[in-house]
Amino acid sequence: MAGGDGELKCVTWNIAAINNNPFEYYLTLPGEDAKPYGDLMVAVQKLIDAPGIRDVPVSEVFLPEMWARLKGAMAEQGWSGLDQVEERWLNDFSKRKIIEGFLKDKDLGSKRLASMPDRFTNTINNSDGSVVCRPAIINNYQGDVSNLKSWFDQWFHFMFVSEVSVKNRKGELESKKVCSLLQKITKAKYPAVTEDEEAISLPLQTLCLAIFDAILIHILNTAASSAVTGAINWHDMKVKICAALVVDKQSNTINILAGQPTYLNADVIFLQEVAGAFIERLEKHPQLGDRFVVLVPQAADYVRDQNSIILVAKARLGEAGGVPEEGIFGGG
Repeated sequence: MAGGDGELKCVTWNIAAINNNPFEYYLTLPGEDAKPYGDLMVAVQKLIDAPGIRDVPVSEVFLPEMWARLKGAMAEQGWSGLDQVEERWLNDFSKRKIIEGFLKDKDLGSKRLASMPDRFTNTINNSDGSVVCRPAIINNYQGDVSNLKSWFDQWFHFMFVSEVSVKNRKGELESKKVCSLLQKITKAKYPAVTEDEEAISLPLQTLCLAIFDAILIHILNTAASSAVTGAINWHDMKVKICAALVVDKQSNTINILAGQPTYLNADVIFLQEVAGAFIERLEKHPQLGDRFVVLVPQAADYVRDQNSIILVAKARLGEAGGVPEEGIFGGG
């Protein structure tokens, strides 16, 4: 609220650090891209609503040889439950239809078997300020993944070979393989998960994530080839959308906070879904750092990047009698 000296001017903003999906919202694209984009979105919608014979088995998209390679990599990580996951692959997942049997399966959503590993691996902020993305269509990955076999090579390397430098829950720097960022999905937090699924949740969620990514690529390939205006290069379209919405997202967000009077002149700013790397950039920004104290949770999470923080005008804190020690407050 805004008003006299006795009132505080407060604003809030969910900056959605983890949301880098260029295809999550329907957009209005300028110029010559407008019609192909619209046609592509219509084709995707029709395919999902009424897939018919195009609703092929998962094993025709995520191939058996991909599973074999994935299983080998997970075994090298020392993950348990691979025999149980293979049984589910052979007798269940491989036989499901990609849309009606997988994408529309509400149980997979309730159990977070694709969304949880996506949260940890979609977009990763390295400690040196660089950003890396999982080879997928739902983030700012710049490589061409329109060929499924080429995509899996890139995906496999990202998950099991490449390393990232990130902060753990204690704020300490660690260098680790991307696959090691994954965490168990517990029944205590997600009741839909069975005890057996919790025990094998690391390899199970990895398989589901790979299937999910492969299906989305297949859907775009299929829709792009059947669009009314003819074949569409969806990869180039994705790169253009990311350039407008995702690239330099942190810098653009900070520029808004520092450049818009609504935010800069506020007494308190509540920010949600904030990345750990963004917190550090806020604290080092000359204008914002000079005006605000950045209050960070004691248990700030530098992996999930879904922190809630508070910016409080230093002048107001001075009137109130001091600044919290080290800019830290309780809660998560």
